[in-house]
Amino acid sequence: MRLSSLAHAGQNSPAVRFPFFASAGSDAAALWLQCAPLSMADFRELRFRNLIAGNSSLDNIDARRAAFNTGFAGRIAQAIVSAEVSHG
Repeated sequence: MRLSSLAHAGQNSPAVRFPFFASAGSDAAALWLQCAPLSMADFRELRFRNLIAGNSSLDNIDARRAAFNTGFAGRIAQAIVSAEVSHG
């Protein structure tokens, strides 16, 4: 997901403040769409936990999670619009 596509959310949105986390969320969603061994929510949470694992010094963890979730949701929405979703 490109930062410019997230900019409409406002200058202080978590996705704009933490673009790495928004991009990681988008990448996680793309991976889930390819092969999903878990539910969407479980996979999203697992990928986020793996992303922050071992880094206890991160500040604004709630905002980083929101950025990740925004990226994830945006990629899922793109897939729905383009009819990529085929999970049953």
